[in-house]
Amino acid sequence: MQFIQTHRAELAQKRFAEFTVCITLAMSNSEQYRTAVAKWVEPVRAQVKPLSDGFFPGMLDFKKLPLSLDTLGVRLTVVLGIFPRDDRRDWNTIRAWAESIRPMLLD
Repeated sequence: MQFIQTHRAELAQKRFAEFTVCITLAMSNSEQYRTAVAKWVEPVRAQVKPLSDGFFPGMLDFKKLPLSLDTLGVRLTVVLGIFPRDDRRDWNTIRAWAESIRPMLLD
């Protein structure tokens, strides 16, 4: 949000797209989570208007997740099979989205 607030005037004059990568979008009921994730970017959209929003499953790398009480719940849901783990990014889908918005950005 700090970046958006700092560069709001410049962004208002440019064509741009935003994307969100989130491991919850890899869950079996991802459509339900897609709505929640879209709400996460509402504060950005309130400041600036991207031409397109991309939402993609992400990656959960336990090696980069600190071991703490805060992350214990995430670890437990993964162990129980509720939450996905590892790399769930679909690079073909990401590339297709990027190629589909290219004409809008170059117009």
